[in-house]
Amino acid sequence: MIKLIIFDWDDVFTLGSTKGYYKCYHEALAGVGVQLEPEEENKRIRAKWGSGHAAQLQDLLREHPQLVEKAIALYEEHFFGNTFVDCLEVVPGSQQLVANLSKSYTLAVATGGHPRVLKDRLLSKFNFPDVFAQILTIYDIDDIAHAKPHPHMVQAILKTQNILPSEAIVVGDAENDVLMARAAGVEPVVVLTGHLNRQQAEVLGVKHIIDDVTQLESVISKI
Repeated sequence: MIKLIIFDWDDVFTLGSTKGYYKCYHEALAGVGVQLEPEEENKRIRAKWGSGHAAQLQDLLREHPQLVEKAIALYEEHFFGNTFVDCLEVVPGSQQLVANLSKSYTLAVATGGHPRVLKDRLLSKFNFPDVFAQILTIYDIDDIAHAKPHPHMVQAILKTQNILPSEAIVVGDAENDVLMARAAGVEPVVVLTGHLNRQQAEVLGVKHIIDDVTQLESVISKI
């Protein structure tokens, strides 16, 4: 019996986050006078995806380590300003979904996003109800090695909420969400609003695939 639902946030509830992150990284590079070929910029960002912006910028500027500190400051100006948030839109019906689910399940979030943006900007901007028992971000953990796909974030939520892996599901849009869930012994559910398409999710062996998060109630009863 499912008691806990752990959600990724970006591209599960809000769309456009990938575009927003890329724009912030691109503006930070431009601000320190570095221009990578688009293909190389994309490759480096994807290689460190979910590891936090400092690690991302260290890799993007691997040939220019002296510029990393300035680039981090520029990135944060864009990220905590409007550059990132203006790229986002909410999946219609998400707010009502979590309101309904909260009546029967404990809800939590495990995300690579920043708590300041999520808690202070996005929840209020998109009128999400206060129904999440726990929000854990990559910025809340001590060791970057415990970022997705490491199971630490899921395990930490399970421990805090006193729930067994067999009593939880993880809802995400990316391969790292699937791998994190499986490593923690939790069943993954994939939404097709982010990084994975249906074929890619099937190749990963995911049993429960939905077009978007608002269809989640239809699959919970099958798990």
